[in-house]
Amino acid sequence: MTAITKVTNTAIANVEYFSASTIEEFIASRHCAPNTARTYRNALRQLLKHFAAQGISTPTTADVDGFINGLRGAKKSDSTLRLYSTVTSLYFSFLGNRGIYPDVAADAAPLKLRKTTTHKKKSLSLEQAQKLLAAVKGDSLIACRDRAIVALVLSCGVRTCEISRADVGDLSDDGCGGYFWSVQGKGRIQKDAQVRVAPAVRALIDSYLELRGKIEDAEPLFTSTSRNVGWDKNKYGVRLSEQSIGKMIKLVMKSVGINDRRITAHSTRHFAATTAIKNGVDLREVSAMLRHASLNVTMTYLHDLSVENRRAEMSVANSLFSAA
Repeated sequence: MTAITKVTNTAIANVEYFSASTIEEFIASRHCAPNTARTYRNALRQLLKHFAAQGISTPTTADVDGFINGLRGAKKSDSTLRLYSTVTSLYFSFLGNRGIYPDVAADAAPLKLRKTTTHKKKSLSLEQAQKLLAAVKGDSLIACRDRAIVALVLSCGVRTCEISRADVGDLSDDGCGGYFWSVQGKGRIQKDAQVRVAPAVRALIDSYLELRGKIEDAEPLFTSTSRNVGWDKNKYGVRLSEQSIGKMIKLVMKSVGINDRRITAHSTRHFAATTAIKNGVDLREVSAMLRHASLNVTMTYLHDLSVENRRAEMSVANSLFSAA
């Protein structure tokens, strides 16, 4: 019995639709990346905990509603509610399609959440981005690697997971001095999107790869610097994890005085988007750069810019304090 089924009580531990094998079959059917698979498992674990606590072995639509309402009562964030509701719906839909259990989530009450028109994370300013890019100094292997990563996230708006998944062979000449980069995006299992890397950023990547020495296309683009691979003592380390990349970027931010809780590695993605829009790039191109599924997602960056450029509050303050 796996960790997932251990949370259940004896009343539901052996029910087919709660079994570890059924859950793993569901996750396999989604063809999701490892991080997404972990997210699905965690969401289903919470669902099982709820049913176990309530002694529910044959859940109904009302029981599914009860699970979501319980999360709402625990004051879970909107993003958590949306995630658990989506995974629950997908799971029972899978069970229904396979004839394992009726899709009781199909008629569950629709999730009503506040629509967000802005982002939880703040964007970097141009000055902050320039400081960040200049902060990594030196010619060591680590410095060259980190400088290339910082340049990539700032200029291309890529996610840390996409940086982590990149292999050397994902880069190809674009004919203009830069690279085309085949990217495995969030929740994807294939490298089915392309990002364009500017010549200046390519130069930083090339400098780093030259220090790595002879490398194969199948090797990770960015690795740790320890020589502990095992199968080849002449090769540098293992693939950098998403967490390691995010931590590195945050440390560089702190080194130049950027210590805002709302500014994280993801803020570099916001910077790339808002800077492109400010420079007059068509919104559809920005959406393609960010690999958004919908143009509506990209539209939220316009709202961020409209607040940034709004003069109403400043006008009121100027009138108020000029009279003092």
